[in-house]
Amino acid sequence: MFKKKYRIPYNLPVEFSSYEKVIAVFLVVIIPPLVLSDAYVEYIAKQTMVNYSKIVLQVVLYIALIATTLLKLYQIKRNNLKPRQLYRILKLIDIFLISLLFSTLKYGMFFCFIAFVPIVSICITEGFRASMLYVLYAMVIQFLSTLLIPDIIGTEATLIKNLNFSRELFIITLYLVFIVLLKILAMHNDLHTLRELDNQKLLSELRREYEQLEQARNERHEQFEKLKEVNFQLEDMNKKLTASLAEFFTLQQISQSISSIFDMNELLQFVNDIIIGVMGVATSNIALYNSEGNRLKVQVTNINNARERALLTDNINSTALKECLDRGMTIIDNSVDPDKYPFTKGRNVRSLICVPLQVKSNGYGLILLEHNIPNAFDEDSVRLLEVITQHISIAIENAKLYEKLQEYANTDGLTQVYNRVFFQNRLREELNCAKQQGYEVSIIFFDIDDFKAYNDTYGHLFGDMILQAIALTVKESVRKDDVVARFGGEEFVILLPYTGKEMAYEKAEELRRKISELVICDKDNNVARAVSVSMGVSTFPTLAKNETELLNSADEALYIAKERGKNCVALAQPCTTEPWFKGV
Repeated sequence: MFKKKYRIPYNLPVEFSSYEKVIAVFLVVIIPPLVLSDAYVEYIAKQTMVNYSKIVLQVVLYIALIATTLLKLYQIKRNNLKPRQLYRILKLIDIFLISLLFSTLKYGMFFCFIAFVPIVSICITEGFRASMLYVLYAMVIQFLSTLLIPDIIGTEATLIKNLNFSRELFIITLYLVFIVLLKILAMHNDLHTLRELDNQKLLSELRREYEQLEQARNERHEQFEKLKEVNFQLEDMNKKLTASLAEFFTLQQISQSISSIFDMNELLQFVNDIIIGVMGVATSNIALYNSEGNRLKVQVTNINNARERALLTDNINSTALKECLDRGMTIIDNSVDPDKYPFTKGRNVRSLICVPLQVKSNGYGLILLEHNIPNAFDEDSVRLLEVITQHISIAIENAKLYEKLQEYANTDGLTQVYNRVFFQNRLREELNCAKQQGYEVSIIFFDIDDFKAYNDTYGHLFGDMILQAIALTVKESVRKDDVVARFGGEEFVILLPYTGKEMAYEKAEELRRKISELVICDKDNNVARAVSVSMGVSTFPTLAKNETELLNSADEALYIAKERGKNCVALAQPCTTEPWFKGV
């Protein structure tokens, strides 16, 4: 009935250990009195002499039983209270020894039920079915003992003889009774086990509910503490916001204004004017790091006196200000010592504040405010300037990022020279200025001779190396105001402001010669080839009257150079035909 609803978990560790200890004590204690009583009854009834061989056998069997019991308990302890194969073997030995021991007694058949005692723990821990194997084993041992030691056993008991019962029938009847008792015990143990499981389940649920309640209580307590902390923070923030409402309104206006300016010079000048107006200082100066990032340079200042400006510019990299930048800390000094700040000597500076310009770990420079009265600045001044500086630092970073973005947008990714779109916009602007101011503008069109052959022979990666090497050579050989651009594929163009056709032709020839002297190797130095270019030169307004004619005539001159055998320069002729090239 129970096994249909539940699977009974036998071999519970705690009960298993307890049962074995009780059975071991029972066997060790009960056997000696039974053996002695049997010997006494036999001696009184028969007045026979003591059978020493029989006593020796009984002692040996008893000692063997104790040894197996101790070994069994040791195995149970070592195996964490779980039955193992050796344990079952020792159980079988126990049954054998007990059956054999009581078979040596005169009236041992009345005590053969003692052999059932080890089976009780099997029934409890492993179930009724498992115990039946041991019962069958005990029965077989009981009958075999009659055949093995018949002389020691003696004749049947008088009581059984009078009742016309054989010894075997008596033992079988006793075993059947014991089997019934085992079944009853197994059912009772199942009920007990189920109750224990229910109790354990209930206890586990109660423990889990208690833990959940405890966790919920802790969470509520933590939430309450957090709410208290947040409430204190909100109150503190509310006080600060109330006290600084006007100040933050000013900062908001500053932030909105500077966030829309991306030109660095315009941004710094605007910021400097704002600081002078908000802080009411005598001088305001902004210094930024140079391109190498190791020296400060004054970018904006409201100092008009040339001597004072030069004094500030020459000493802006003083030790005190560098310390401010290195530590990322604000300096406030309301009693300026000129020896400590060399840039203040002879300038009547009595108070100053220096705040570093930085975003996270990126330092850009500093803002230096000066006043000609002592004790001009306080902690509120420092706090306000630090907040303004944070906005300015972000604006400077945005301006630098915008400049980089513009540079990336106008630059060819492979050769790092300007791209075609930037060149044509720049050419259009330069021609408009040339028309207004009356100067000449020249361009040089050139492309790489037999470039496809290089790609087909050595691969496109080697072709890219050729493009990069030529672009770098040209960039390093032109003036600062000249514009080098990649026009498309292997075609390049150079814009030369304030340059006539003769000077442009000479420049083209110089560049052609430098390029022809280049030796370009791959990364493994396995391939080395000299390259050459063909160039076409045209000039506005001498050879072309507008942008389209200028580009068209330079391109035609390039093809003339190709027809002449490549690796040469051709000068364009005045354009007299309808141009095929349409500008963007």
